[in-house]
Amino acid sequence: MAAPRNKIRRSRKAQTITARLALSQNVLESVTQGVCVYDADNRVVLLNQRFLELFNLSPDVIRQGISYRQLLEHSASRGNFAPELVEDHYQTRLALLASGRPCSVEQEQPNGVVTTLDVRLLPDGGWLTVCDDVTPRARLEKALRVQTERIEHAVANMSHGLSMFGADEKLIVCNRQYLEVYGLDPQIIRPGITHRAMIEHWVAKGNAPGLSANELYSRRMSEIRSGTRAGFLTRADQRVIQVISRETPDGGWVSACEDVTERRRSEEALRQKNLLLDAALENMAHGLCVYDKDMRLLVCNSNYLKIYGLAPHEARPGTHLSDLVSMVKQNGVYAADFATDQLLYDLRARLSGHKDLAVQRRMPDGRRLAVRYSPLSDGSFVCTYEDVTDRERDHDELSEQYRRFDAALNNMSQGLCMLDGNLRVIVCNRRYIDMYGMSPEIVKPGVTMREIIEHSWALGNYPATTAQQLYDDYVKRLNEGARTQHRHLSDGRIIKLSHHPMDQGGWIITYEDVTERHKAQERVAHMAKHDALTDLANRVLFREKMADSLKEVAQGDAMAVLCLDLDNFKTVNDRLGHAVGDDHLRWVAARLLECVSEADTVARLGGDEFAVLQRGPQPQSAEALARRLVEVIGRPPPLENQTIHTGVSIGIATAPDHGLDPDELMKRADLALYQAKAKGRGAYQLFQPDMETQVRSRQTLEAELRKALEAGEFHLAFQPQVHLGNNELTGFEALLRWHHAKRGAVSPAEFIPIAEETGLIVPLGEWVLRSACATAAKWPDFVRVAVNLSPVQFRARGLVAMVTSALAGAGLAPHRLELEVTETALLEDDEATVAILRQLRTLGVRISLDDFGVGYSALGYLRKFRFDTIKIDRSFVQTLGESHESGAIVRTIAALGANLGVETTAEGVETAQQLELVREAGCTAVQGFYFGRPRPAADIGRVIEQLNPIDRVA
Repeated sequence: MAAPRNKIRRSRKAQTITARLALSQNVLESVTQGVCVYDADNRVVLLNQRFLELFNLSPDVIRQGISYRQLLEHSASRGNFAPELVEDHYQTRLALLASGRPCSVEQEQPNGVVTTLDVRLLPDGGWLTVCDDVTPRARLEKALRVQTERIEHAVANMSHGLSMFGADEKLIVCNRQYLEVYGLDPQIIRPGITHRAMIEHWVAKGNAPGLSANELYSRRMSEIRSGTRAGFLTRADQRVIQVISRETPDGGWVSACEDVTERRRSEEALRQKNLLLDAALENMAHGLCVYDKDMRLLVCNSNYLKIYGLAPHEARPGTHLSDLVSMVKQNGVYAADFATDQLLYDLRARLSGHKDLAVQRRMPDGRRLAVRYSPLSDGSFVCTYEDVTDRERDHDELSEQYRRFDAALNNMSQGLCMLDGNLRVIVCNRRYIDMYGMSPEIVKPGVTMREIIEHSWALGNYPATTAQQLYDDYVKRLNEGARTQHRHLSDGRIIKLSHHPMDQGGWIITYEDVTERHKAQERVAHMAKHDALTDLANRVLFREKMADSLKEVAQGDAMAVLCLDLDNFKTVNDRLGHAVGDDHLRWVAARLLECVSEADTVARLGGDEFAVLQRGPQPQSAEALARRLVEVIGRPPPLENQTIHTGVSIGIATAPDHGLDPDELMKRADLALYQAKAKGRGAYQLFQPDMETQVRSRQTLEAELRKALEAGEFHLAFQPQVHLGNNELTGFEALLRWHHAKRGAVSPAEFIPIAEETGLIVPLGEWVLRSACATAAKWPDFVRVAVNLSPVQFRARGLVAMVTSALAGAGLAPHRLELEVTETALLEDDEATVAILRQLRTLGVRISLDDFGVGYSALGYLRKFRFDTIKIDRSFVQTLGESHESGAIVRTIAALGANLGVETTAEGVETAQQLELVREAGCTAVQGFYFGRPRPAADIGRVIEQLNPIDRVA
């Protein structure tokens, strides 16, 4: 009986164990972690489905009774780790179990899933593994690490200055921006310096105006300890710094500072903009309402009231949207059957999902209204009302504009291609396809840039490379930031590619044929070193060639610099025009090139100035070339069927005899040229050392001239002018005289040219004018004073103002002042000069044309401006009676003046015979030694008494 009972008990026990295992299995299947239980022999006793899913294990293989080693081998076969690592994993686990300590590890599987494995020992010698998918947490931790690194990087590169002080008020750390905001010296402001010392250093540099270091220190510490939100400091340059400090638990503090100068200005600007915004809101074309979360009106603008025909009291804040709709229906703006409830239902549904609701309403009067409800974060919403009646009417016009845009795209002069972020074509125009001769069947939306390049290469556009190399280079340069690239095609064309990044990724690329532009740039580069008129080397290239040649001279060679200046060239321009003058310059350039060797350099330095750089034995080679050039250029061809005598003057300097410095050689060649011209032109001159002495003498005279004006060494002399009709004195010409303290009297012919070249004639001329006016103011009212004006004075600003001031200062009537101008002043800038003369005429001043008939034809100027007087040059008067030509010229000028109603004054009358001849010629006035030499101002009163009336009989 006992045996059957034992059998029954064993059966019941087995059933109990089976039931418990089934129950445990059901429990395991309900947990979210993967669980696997092993017995003391490392065999699987129990596991759940989640365990299999986490490691992608097969339930057909992994089941109760399988060993841990077999489980590892199966896991390796599923790709969780390399098969050769099975033994290593197995031994590691056995060692861990032998230690008797639980452990937890985290591992990332090849599929990216991150799991944690918790190994725990069981009392019966078995163990279990609890696994969990922590991929989201791992990703979050990774993101947190990245964010931490970014924050650290941001602090180092933040725009704010940041500093930390300890409880002992010593600096612990600060960033670079902190030093820059305060303008502090990093060599002084280092960790360990006290807060007080920093303030003393900062205040010593002129910052915090109006505060001492102690006052500023006390204020800052008070702000820090009291927890003041923000403080403001002013730098020496008036920039404002905002500083925010927070105490730290250890008694120190952290401060953030920022230059808020621009922000303060911006805040003021923002305030002004807000005023404008309020005005804009009230005057905007749309109606606008803001409702709270309960659909009650908060605010609306006047245009909303106008659209719906509401009075202000009907749309007060707090009015519900449904009430507003009811009033609108009553006003007839909405139809009577308008579905208010449906509107509110749809609106609540959209707003609850934080989505806009946009509707269009057709009003009874035919208008179409676009209404948009937009939710805000706090549950309220904004509604805009727009009359879109005209928009529908404009739809057709917009479609037409799109059609025109498409036509413009395909007819623009540049090629255009739009690529997405993967370098695939979005759109391109016909010009782009035609530019490369490509097929529109291949180059169309969706095709990649690689395929386009391969197609273009296959057409033979790039024979010197492969399609792969071309594409790789294109992508590489694009990634490196090369926004502009150039493609040199096999037919010689150059295509410029300009890449413009799009906000959403991708590129807009324009293609421009810049072949002609590149050719033009090459021409510009050539023009930068060559004369545009003659294509000779210009001054820049000449200097470069000279520098190269001087290096060879230093090795034992010799060279010469020849400076050439054309003689009488101004006459060519004045008489025949600049076009003929340009032809003559080109002819000279051609003759120069014919006369020099290929190793020599010919340059045009400007105007009618040329230069030659000659290599060879010197000075004999240079002198031979100079003789040849004087001979050849001295025989020019007829110009405009007129024979004009032109030639060339040449100055020569050689190296190494006359120096090895380019500037010194050019200077000495110029000195030699000056001497050649002094010989009478049409000559050449080799530099001689004494030429520099002459220049220094001239420079000395120039320096003394500057001092003479300050020292009062100048004075005026006055020569009488007499009217021939009634033999009465009409006035005096003021003549400038210089009595040098050591040299004695210096001739005007010697110092006037220097004064004009240096610009001293401007202050000197002003002194003459003011002195002459002051002197003439003391004379009888019928006596005028004539003052010469230099061409330089016309180029200087303020001539008219200076004349006005001189007249006012002296109290002289304008009609008593006569200003004499030469033809030279008119030639230099006749339009500007004539304009100034007209302003002077407006003042009432008389204007005379001096030295008429000398050098240039002034008939054109007589047409542009009506002079009061024409003064015939003394050279014609002095040869009257001896030269038939002089008599004819004087008579012609006198007749011209009579026809024009202009007075004619003959200068240089010294004898009674000359007086009678100019009277017979028809001149109206005379001036010369016959009536008196120039006299000082003190003698003029007596001269006036003698000459008015004139008792002398001519």
